[in-house]
Amino acid sequence: MTEKKLFDINLNLLKEYNDIKKLNPDNWDIASYLNLKYDMNAAIAFSKLYFPDFIEKDGCIILGFLYDKTTFNEWYERFNGDTTAIESMCNSYDVMDYFGLNRSQDESPDLYNQIIDEFAKILKKSWEANCKLLFPERKMIVEVYDQYNTTRITLFTEKIK
Repeated sequence: MTEKKLFDINLNLLKEYNDIKKLNPDNWDIASYLNLKYDMNAAIAFSKLYFPDFIEKDGCIILGFLYDKTTFNEWYERFNGDTTAIESMCNSYDVMDYFGLNRSQDESPDLYNQIIDEFAKILKKSWEANCKLLFPERKMIVEVYDQYNTTRITLFTEKIK
């Protein structure tokens, strides 16, 4: 038997998943967890997180949910049309903002940061796959970085040297 996967996830970060697995060690998996915690509406919504819309504007690729005409124009002017710089700024997003409203208050800051980093790793891999499929002619970079103790993610076209 051979197992193939794009990435590993640390299921130990899913507290409820592990609590139930201890009670049902032979009858519990990620599909069971998702069935317990979420519904089809959430599944459909999550698809847009992992497979987002993209806007192509003036040679730039911008995540659809982040595109704002005024912001784009301001960065375009400031960076004199440098697509890499414009994309990097327009696509920059604080990873915690995806689910910050639903953060469990009983999680330690250290555990929460581990969860954010794990989620960012998964999102990065997903967006990289999207970019390769949708923009095969471009070398798109998806970057996860820390800025002011905040995990951020962005994507941009690699500069041609």
